[in-house]
Amino acid sequence: MLAEERQKQIMQDLYESQSVKISDLIERLQVTRETIRKDLYDLEEKGFIRKVHGGAVLNKSNIQTAYTNRKSVNEKEKRGIAKKAAAFVEEGDTVYIDYGTTALYLTQELMLHANDLTIVTNSLAIANEVVDGSDFELILIGGNVRRNERSTVGPIATRTMNDLFVDIGFFSAGALHPTHGYTSVHLGEAEVSRLMLQHTHKHVMMIDYSKFGTVHMNRVAKIEEIERLITDEKADNDMLEEIEQKTKDVVISKSSE
Repeated sequence: MLAEERQKQIMQDLYESQSVKISDLIERLQVTRETIRKDLYDLEEKGFIRKVHGGAVLNKSNIQTAYTNRKSVNEKEKRGIAKKAAAFVEEGDTVYIDYGTTALYLTQELMLHANDLTIVTNSLAIANEVVDGSDFELILIGGNVRRNERSTVGPIATRTMNDLFVDIGFFSAGALHPTHGYTSVHLGEAEVSRLMLQHTHKHVMMIDYSKFGTVHMNRVAKIEEIERLITDEKADNDMLEEIEQKTKDVVISKSSE
C-alpha cells in the first residue's frame, strides 16, 4: 500500500473515531511501527492531525461537527447563498443537491418558489424535506449511511450515480483554497461529489466565507473545474481575486439584498 493510500485510511479512521492508536494501525495496515510514525509525522506537518502518546488525534480544524449543529453556523450567510443559487434553477430541471447544510437551505428556497422539479440527492435530510413539503419528483441515492452527516456514500451510491445525468448540480465542500481547490474531510463524500460533477450539465459550488483558506484531505474539485461559485460578502477578497481568474463566474450574496 502506498503512503498516500495509508494516510487516507488513517484520516478516514480519525474522522470516524477522532483518535487512532499506532498499535492498531500497525496490525490493520500490516506495516512497521517506523512506517506508521512517518505517516503520522507527514499528516501532522500538513496540519491534519496532532500526534499524542501512542497515537494521534484530529487537528481541531479538521473535526466535522454534527449536521444538526452545523445548520445554525453562519446561517444568515448560508441562506443568502441558497437564495442566489435558487435563481439558476429553471422550471422542469433535474437538480442534484448534495449533503451540505447550505444545500438544505437551497432545498427550502426551491420549495417556496419553484415548480416541476426532479430532485436527486444523497442527503437523507434533504430527502425528508422534499417528501414532507413538496410535490417534486425525488430520487434518493442509496448507499452506506453516514449518520453524523445524514448522507449516503460508498460503492452502492457510486453505481447508482453512474446511470444518472442531471441539468444542474449544487455542491459544497468543507474547505476552499485558491491553489488546492475544493476539499472535504470525508473520502466517501468527496467521491460522490466528484462523480456527480461529471454527470451534471451545469454545476454550482456554494461556499460560505468560513471555508476560505483551509484545506482538507480529500479533493472534490480544482477551482477551474467549477463554472460558478456562490459565496457571501465576508469572503476573503484576495482569495476571491485568485479564484475569479480560474472560474467562469463568481456570485456574491450581500446582506442588503
